[in-house]
Amino acid sequence: MPTPRGRVLLAEPRGFCAGVDRAIEIVERALEIHGAPVYVRKQIVHNEHVVRDLEERGAVFVDSETEVPEGAVCIFSAHGVSPQVRDNAAGRQLNVIDATCPLVSKVHQEARRFARDERTLLLIGHADHEEIEGTYGEAPDRTVIVEDAEQARQVELPEGTQAAFLTQTTLSVDDTSEIVSILRERFPGIVGAGSEDICYASQNRQNAIKAIAAESDFVLVIGSVNSSNSVRMVEVAEALGTPGKLLPSVDHLDPSWLEGVETVGVSSGASAPELLVDQVISRLAELGYGEVDSVVTAKENVVFRPPAGLERSKSEAKSEAKSGRAGTGSDAAGDAGGADAAGSGGLDKATKKLLSRVTTRIDDLLTAERKQWGDVDARMMQPIDVVARLVAAGGKRLRPTFCISGYLAAGGELDGSVAEDAVASAGAALELLHAFALIHDDVMDNSPTRRGRPTAHMEFAGIHAEHGWAGEARRYGEGVAIIAGDLAFGYAHTVTENLSGPARKVWNHLGTEMIVGQQLDMALAAELAPDPDLARYVAVCKSGQYTIHRPLALGATIAGRDDLHPAFEAYGVAAGEAFQLRDDLLDAFGDPAVTGKPAGLDLSEHKMNLLLALAATKDAEVARLVADGQNWDAELLHEALLASGMREEVEKRIDRLVETAHKALEKAPLAPGWRERLGEMAVRVSYRDR
Repeated sequence: MPTPRGRVLLAEPRGFCAGVDRAIEIVERALEIHGAPVYVRKQIVHNEHVVRDLEERGAVFVDSETEVPEGAVCIFSAHGVSPQVRDNAAGRQLNVIDATCPLVSKVHQEARRFARDERTLLLIGHADHEEIEGTYGEAPDRTVIVEDAEQARQVELPEGTQAAFLTQTTLSVDDTSEIVSILRERFPGIVGAGSEDICYASQNRQNAIKAIAAESDFVLVIGSVNSSNSVRMVEVAEALGTPGKLLPSVDHLDPSWLEGVETVGVSSGASAPELLVDQVISRLAELGYGEVDSVVTAKENVVFRPPAGLERSKSEAKSEAKSGRAGTGSDAAGDAGGADAAGSGGLDKATKKLLSRVTTRIDDLLTAERKQWGDVDARMMQPIDVVARLVAAGGKRLRPTFCISGYLAAGGELDGSVAEDAVASAGAALELLHAFALIHDDVMDNSPTRRGRPTAHMEFAGIHAEHGWAGEARRYGEGVAIIAGDLAFGYAHTVTENLSGPARKVWNHLGTEMIVGQQLDMALAAELAPDPDLARYVAVCKSGQYTIHRPLALGATIAGRDDLHPAFEAYGVAAGEAFQLRDDLLDAFGDPAVTGKPAGLDLSEHKMNLLLALAATKDAEVARLVADGQNWDAELLHEALLASGMREEVEKRIDRLVETAHKALEKAPLAPGWRERLGEMAVRVSYRDR
């Protein structure tokens, strides 16, 4: 037994961030799919241990894309590359897989935007860092690198220059705040993207270092010497008066560092694997530091999906979830009692119980309605049956699930109270309101199928035609569908009669917001106005608010927790936009056998959804085809969308939105376990396959 000398304070969060996890997974998946060798430009992440491990599996790391054999698989590292590198790769016909961190990709996009606006870009970061080299390459004639506060004071711009600034993502807000302040003071008109470009992981790890440094005599940061964020973590500790060392591996640990040290602080950089931390903790135990206390300053639930074609299968995602690795696949069950699309690992007992009550509430209502009106005339039951079939056809029950989740996350209980009854009613109302929206949407979109069977208007148009009844079959079918939708809307309001004043206010706003969002959606489709801001607003109204934010707020209000509304709004709008973007992708590129509806329907019906609006503003061919509204060719437009690269860009946008949703909950006072569960739900709704 070693003689006890002191204790270890272990920082949390530490180690791999979502971008690093994604980059490593991309190399692993590329090896599985394409076989060895695959070539990686530069270190995939800045850690020798990770690089050696991947080399042993068949990855070949090169300094330049020009070293990769023509036609071979070439992976760009997490730090991003310049347009010149991409051109070089294209010239060599390389099969490029881009592992650039989504946060870095966002900075590249903004650099291009500032260049288009004819602004001079002041790029804050280390000139020799690969991320800065890649971003600089986006607009080298318009970019000036600013490494520190002194350079910020000295940089000169011609009079009248419009300026902008961006920062290296692996720097923290603390690292950049002084530089940004100097630039804002010197160039009053300067614009910047703000702190959202900063890597959340870098800031979180520096905050954790500050926490343990305050109580430690010495700090060890596990990370490679070329890892910018790891080096900076040591500097942060030393700035607080606590000596520290960067530790590439346990073999570099010098026991003499610990002379007179009672408390050792331990953390790791964003590219350091946890195995290295375990090895250091074991070595410290051998040296007498056997007591380990965790210091938690934040929880991270961010997940970045790999590029299209490298996603793990459902079975692999399930296996990883069981082993503790975050999954990104969809596992949407199809039962009418509540699908698992809104959360991984199955629904908890409280949610299941309340969802069961939702289903019972709907069934009881529709059974009573069928009896009342069927006794008068069987034909009066037809629109009621339309509603009944739709709500029983295997929908995901997302809105009731989010409403119930808002209630439980706010501390609501299953105690037989008025509140419990109200949240079950609210869940039933949301499902019926959704049925109303779907039935009317199908008419407006002229959709032939829904959930694998004919839509209501198509079904009854067929019945009319088959019997040779008087009038127009199409109008008859649409009339039955409109009446069915109206009934669903009325039923939704009927089951909310027990809602209190504050909850009813949320409910009323929810419905109106969704309906007027539909009006704007139709207007944009008719006018063919590719306006991403308006298209996003439609997505927020029709999806973000109505699917996630308002149901969460409704549940929290029923539980008496209006204070959660800001956090639920930030979370719900981001996750809801990601949900709608996934809908757009599934409509354009999804498998009808999985989605239950035809592919390309939005394009066929001139729908100016967010995907198309974004593409039309960034791709000339898409813009040309959209502008020719009188000769709209859905097939050509679909091909142009594929060729535009917009699919991958939207995937990255979804990644960022999911990250925003996770961040929105970091400080929200939720019931135990619900921050993590809601984080999982955001991932599930954003990365589903139907």
